[in-house]
Amino acid sequence: MLGVSQSTVSRAFSQTASISDKKRKMVMDAAAKLGYTPNAIARSLISNRSGLVAIALDSESNPMYDIQSRTLALEIQKRGGQVVLCPIDKDDLDLAISRAIEYQVDGLIIATSRLTSRAFAQCEKFGVHLSLINRYVENINANSAGIDNQLAGKQAADYLVDKGYKQLAFISGDAGSMTSEERWIGFSTRVKELGLSTPIFIQSKYNFEAGLNAASEVLDHPAKPDAIFCANDILAMGVMDGLRKSGAQIPSDYAVMGVDNIPMSSWPSYDLTTIAQPVDKIVKNAVEDLMSRINGNLDASGEYLLEEGELVSRSSA
Repeated sequence: MLGVSQSTVSRAFSQTASISDKKRKMVMDAAAKLGYTPNAIARSLISNRSGLVAIALDSESNPMYDIQSRTLALEIQKRGGQVVLCPIDKDDLDLAISRAIEYQVDGLIIATSRLTSRAFAQCEKFGVHLSLINRYVENINANSAGIDNQLAGKQAADYLVDKGYKQLAFISGDAGSMTSEERWIGFSTRVKELGLSTPIFIQSKYNFEAGLNAASEVLDHPAKPDAIFCANDILAMGVMDGLRKSGAQIPSDYAVMGVDNIPMSSWPSYDLTTIAQPVDKIVKNAVEDLMSRINGNLDASGEYLLEEGELVSRSSA
């Protein structure tokens, strides 16, 4: 109909291909008249690539995972890919990855603390390129992107000490979580550097209910902390509600601080001081790296691409 080559039509339907706006519009207008759309399945059989990128993430009720997955999906689509979302049900990462591989995905982005050696072996066996979000594992064929968690801990320590708080506490996320452990290392190290005693450590989990329970431990602790740094925002909100339930005032009795800057943190009922995750930068780093490796432009080097979080000061601390 147009008298152009098949490759010209193909380039017009590729967001990343080089073609003039005039020719792209000409092809798109003709396609609309004919009711034509490319067949992605047929194209994958020819190219031996599906164009699919899977995202494996925790199915917990943490808004940060929703923010990450939505931002990842948009960035992947911007670069010509499509997304397969694989929520991790009942801690079964291996099952989520098996389901992703069934769809012959070109790449996989894992945003969870529940990592297993079998999961990595599956990706290696089937040639699936792998990237991690806010996680780092040595000696695997993958790169990582995330917030600088140790720096976030140091930022929290500097802020609280500068505000005049003397007895600090840390409420952790899930046991064994690299994210929580690094935030604790940064926080506790910096607090001691500033001349204060080692912060109180309370083991908890990354959810609201765990924060409610952790508040009871804070209230009963003999050291009487006056400021609390929580491993993430949803945990901090549970702590705040638990403390208030006992009649405590925030921040006059207890200052509370988190990490993430999820939308709820700015709600007037919380107005939570936090370290904002640079989600857009982290996602761009992860997707750009993964797509480059899928396209054969570079190999995984075990690099951890870190971004600095931004301190957001509000009335909780």
